[in-house]
Amino acid sequence: MAENKKIEVEFASRYRDLKLLKRRWFPLWKLDGYVLKEFLIKYGILMLVFVMLFVLSDIYRDISDFLDAEASWQEIGLYLLYRLPGNIRFIMPISMLLGCIWTMAAFGKNLEVTAMRASGVSLMRCGGSIFAVGILVTLANVYFNELLIPQTSVAAEKLFDQAADKREYAKSLLTFRSNDGSRRWLFQLFIAGEVQENVTLKTQWNRALIQKLLGTPGTPAHESMTARILGVRYQHLSADPAQRRKEISRLLEGRKIDFIIDRASYDYEKNQWVFHSGTFVSYDRVEETAFKESSGTVLMHNAIAFSGLRFSGSEIPEKPEDILNAVKEKDNLSSPVIWQILRSNPGMPQKARCIYETVLYYRLAFPWSCFLAVFLGIPLATRNERTGSMLAIISAIALIVIYILTAQLFLMIGKSGALDPMICGLAPTVAFIIAGAVKIMHDRV
Repeated sequence: MAENKKIEVEFASRYRDLKLLKRRWFPLWKLDGYVLKEFLIKYGILMLVFVMLFVLSDIYRDISDFLDAEASWQEIGLYLLYRLPGNIRFIMPISMLLGCIWTMAAFGKNLEVTAMRASGVSLMRCGGSIFAVGILVTLANVYFNELLIPQTSVAAEKLFDQAADKREYAKSLLTFRSNDGSRRWLFQLFIAGEVQENVTLKTQWNRALIQKLLGTPGTPAHESMTARILGVRYQHLSADPAQRRKEISRLLEGRKIDFIIDRASYDYEKNQWVFHSGTFVSYDRVEETAFKESSGTVLMHNAIAFSGLRFSGSEIPEKPEDILNAVKEKDNLSSPVIWQILRSNPGMPQKARCIYETVLYYRLAFPWSCFLAVFLGIPLATRNERTGSMLAIISAIALIVIYILTAQLFLMIGKSGALDPMICGLAPTVAFIIAGAVKIMHDRV
């Protein structure tokens, strides 16, 4: 009896000691280090395998062009290096999901998950180090998307043009329409950072253009240019100066005018387009032609030569990089560039705005797919503790396919304008995060 009482006292003393212990959530150095080591090994293997597959894909697609052009091996290697960041962007979330499920499923197969739970550590806490890696990889993906890939993709394209096609980074027969719809550029050959030759600019007469081309009212040069442009209409103008200016504006404003420019360049110091030389022609209005079908085809005057015309940023807002960005794949533009395009062009057509906004929201959401991979991977692995890692990996691949197809479907819907761009850009990622949260709460992992 005394012995039993002694045992009870000793047990009570130990129990009081246990109650005084505070539960430690962070850090669990040995557990976190062990999980992190196992995950990084598997994640590194997956990254290496996927990188090799993407590199082989680039080689298979482009190597023949380089070999036909007798490009050097250094140029080929540099081209593949420039292509690598764009491939890694898509590899990161896939490797995170597969690596997470592979790691946790292996723990489950070896009954290590059971041991962790029996010791009072939840499965989500067990994956704490993987979550930390997921956040770091997400930040790395943001860097790749916004800073690195826009530069390396352009460098890869430029190198391909120079090495494989033996030409400068250029766009032949490039057409650009201003976002307000008032100007249309036609380039026979657009060369980035160079003087553009053989350019056609289609626009309309306005007050600023009248003053620029006709000059100061009352001067001989003004009268001579007005007579050349208006032809027989010039003889019917009022003699009163104020009334004369109103009549000239009425006759010219809104008419089509084409600038056929021999050489054009952009002055970045003054933010001005400079048309060094060329000619311009004007066209009659619809109501002044015999047939509606001939609208804009009846010349008012013969081609008139000009030289040294300058247009400020308020007159022609688009810069050469804006023109080049407009023909680039929107998915290769960084978010700041897209945001700047949207902010500086309030009159952009709705269809074009939907495309830019959808891509912007998609680019903001996509890097978080790396964190989403961990958020979904750990709960998914709990259903495969006894069946091994193969079923978990198959489940992960199915989940990846569903996520990519859903994201691409919403991306196309958003670009078409059928749904709000914000919803289409963010919905897939947000929906999968909510699904992961629901599963965590249901399974109590």
